[in-house]
Amino acid sequence: MKEDSKRLLRGMTEVSEQYILEAEAFYQKKDEKNVDRENAVKETKEKESIEKEKKIIKMQEAKKRKFITIPRVLGFTASIAAACFVCYIGVFMFLAPRAAKPSSVMLEGAQGEDSGGTQDKAEEFAAEGGELKENSAGITAKGRSVEEVASMQQATELTGFTMRIPEGKAPYTEKTISVIGEDMIEVAYSKEEPSAVGYSIRKARAEGDISGDYTEYTESKEVDSEGRKVTLKGEAGRYSLALWEENGFSYAVNAQEKPMTEEEILEIVKAVE
Repeated sequence: MKEDSKRLLRGMTEVSEQYILEAEAFYQKKDEKNVDRENAVKETKEKESIEKEKKIIKMQEAKKRKFITIPRVLGFTASIAAACFVCYIGVFMFLAPRAAKPSSVMLEGAQGEDSGGTQDKAEEFAAEGGELKENSAGITAKGRSVEEVASMQQATELTGFTMRIPEGKAPYTEKTISVIGEDMIEVAYSKEEPSAVGYSIRKARAEGDISGDYTEYTESKEVDSEGRKVTLKGEAGRYSLALWEENGFSYAVNAQEKPMTEEEILEIVKAVE
């Protein structure tokens, strides 16, 4: 209770000292309650402010951890993906089969549509040390290297012998030279597209039939061509094979795609050496 108020009350003769003291005590308690209430409100606000600051700090720390964790996770995932990709490429390159052109890979019956005698072909080629694989085009070599070369000189360097060949008979004027294994040279004559083979010529350091065509033809005869004993095989007066041996080498002219007359095929035989 303020001093001015007490003096005013004492100046009033009707108010006793007791009432003044009681009033003073009442107002003192009221003031103390107000102070306590204000202190409580202030304390509550301070606590709320502290809690709010703590929450803000926690949120900031959580964001930092999140930003740090995400790059780590992404980096780890990217490393795993890169490692898997490298492994996949390595396995693919190791297992992928080597591609080769049809003109140089086909060894058995690939130049014609007739697929007769497949079993005989397999047995014959296996006897030569090769391994056969059958596909939609015919019998192909597996286990013997087949390399297409740019010139006869390169074929000679690989095999140790050469072969004289004629120019192509129209329309088969394009020549593709291949080395099969280490002991055979093949020259395929085709149209502009290498896959359109008309006939081929082979020479090998071997004995017997090296043509790769084991079809059972209805006609087979032996003729003399400038001192060479040449076996012709075909049907109806047209011949798909011409076979002969000379000076330790075996030769074959294969015209299965487009059989020739005796004169036509012997003309090629005469030009080969």
